Amino acid sequence: KWAPVVIAQAGPFAIKHCAFASDAMTGTVWGICSAGSISNDFCLALVNNGSNVAAVAASDSGRAKQFATDFGLPRSYGSYEELANDGEVTVVYVGSVHTKHMQDALLFLQAGKHVLVEKPMGVNEGQVQQLVAAAKEKGVFLMEGFWTRCFPVVRRVQDLLDGGSLGRALHVCSDFGFKAPRADLTHRLWSKDLAGGGLLDIGCYVLQWASLALGRDALPEFRAVAAVGETGVDHHASIILQYPAGGTAMCSYSFDCAFHDRTVIKCERGIIWVDEMAHAPTKIRIMTVAADGTTATEDVEVALPRHTRDCGGRTVNFGNSEGFQYEVQEVERCLAEGLKESPQFTLSESALQVRLMDAVRKEIGVAYPADVA
Repeated sequence: KWAPVVIAQAGPFAIKHCAFASDAMTGTVWGICSAGSISNDFCLALVNNGSNVAAVAASDSGRAKQFATDFGLPRSYGSYEELANDGEVTVVYVGSVHTKHMQDALLFLQAGKHVLVEKPMGVNEGQVQQLVAAAKEKGVFLMEGFWTRCFPVVRRVQDLLDGGSLGRALHVCSDFGFKAPRADLTHRLWSKDLAGGGLLDIGCYVLQWASLALGRDALPEFRAVAAVGETGVDHHASIILQYPAGGTAMCSYSFDCAFHDRTVIKCERGIIWVDEMAHAPTKIRIMTVAADGTTATEDVEVALPRHTRDCGGRTVNFGNSEGFQYEVQEVERCLAEGLKESPQFTLSESALQVRLMDAVRKEIGVAYPADVA
């Protein structure tokens, strides 16, 4: 039973890990690429964070105009090129479908904009490397939107692992699954042409937990088994990994059944439980084991930010999306400090993650048209 230590937003831990520079200090002006469900949730976080959002672009100009009206944005565009040419916008959030991430992000990078691109940054390693190269050439900030890493309790986990108080992490068990509707097999989740399947959508979350705990700069050996459906994409899979330092992980994901979205990290001198929803968590439990075998347990909970601004009656589409504010704050902090990538999820870790996912897809027999483009 949880008996959490509730950490107030204004507490010392929150100040250490969630402080951000306002857009007035950084000169940060956001643009939104795509007016879909995930962009809705991200823009709600921007507005409730008090960030400066100037424009939205979508392929449907009417949809972009309605988005701008609801969120009170000064401008809307019916093409992404117009957003790229907006001289006021300094950073763009790319929330288009998986197969458009690379080309859309590249457009804004080449226009000299900083870019936060929703995960996955690219469908394969080649696409990710192209974006990283473009960002470095232009001298701009680039981040893959693994918002998990920005949640306060995840930063606490990272501090524990990096600080060594629990000793070396030895094993990770991470699961994430839900029953996805199958009425429309042309939906992006089931479409090979849209880089569908479980791995790129939710499997990436369980893999990033293994990376965080066992090796953010190392590619593991692995074995994977999966169920691939009639449309040629993976429905569910289990992946066993072993990292060069010796740590192991068991990661599972599914579109066919509901899993507890939980993660357990077992260390030499303790255990960390990341409670449901582990991809966007608000609660962790830490058990420390002393040399004499006695244990001490600490429960930590950080409540989600509250959305209080009315944005045309819009609400979040996905669970815990209020936590996008943490990602917004991380990007604005990085830009205020002149960083070109976030230490919470570096570009090198993005490259390792997609390299691993490419290898997993090869083993389970899932290939996308972009792989041979």
